[in-house]
Amino acid sequence: MIKVNPYVLGMMSTNCYILYDDAETPDQEGFRQAVVIDAAAEPERLIDICEKDLKVKPVAILLTHGHFDHIMAVDALRERYGIKAYGLDAEKEVFVTPEYNLSARFETAFRLEGVELLSDGSEIELIGHTFRVIATPGHTGGGCCYYVEDSGLLFSGDTLFCESYGKFTFPTGSLKDIVRSIVEKLLVLPEDTKVFPGHEGATTIGHERTYNICNVIYKKNKEAGKL
Repeated sequence: MIKVNPYVLGMMSTNCYILYDDAETPDQEGFRQAVVIDAAAEPERLIDICEKDLKVKPVAILLTHGHFDHIMAVDALRERYGIKAYGLDAEKEVFVTPEYNLSARFETAFRLEGVELLSDGSEIELIGHTFRVIATPGHTGGGCCYYVEDSGLLFSGDTLFCESYGKFTFPTGSLKDIVRSIVEKLLVLPEDTKVFPGHEGATTIGHERTYNICNVIYKKNKEAGKL
């Protein structure tokens, strides 16, 4: 069973998730394999959490999008563990462009090079589970979510929040796109799917089908012929 360990990191209070399967037998040193979703910030703290608190060693980093507050610890983790970071192919320019990833606005200009690019619908096998990439443009042009069907988990980045959605006014963002991504790609998942967003608390697909404001926006725009 996948254990989801959330940590709030950095100046934007970004959620970083460290996942491992507690059914896995630890190695000779007592460590299990882990996946990091959105290596946000505070790399020294993340390494301590992995090695001292959870007794895990990351084997991959999955990035939901390229904004600086979700990527600033990537290089340190890649160097420490010799692992790769993955993101959606459509997000390549955001990763490497400080004006797009907002580091030029809030921090020192930063470029994240060398991200392994995945396509919409592709699957990656990690910690004994399949992570499916769902392209969800809107917050950024190449934002994505990661769906673990066998465990009923969705990591939604800054696309879907509890009863809300991510800001769409940053470079490459779009209100029309984020509403369509949420309603057409995420709310069609099983209602008991647990949703872990990039900020604030968790929710479920069933709850969002009933209460998310995007349902209203989608219906109005559909009737007006704007979708």
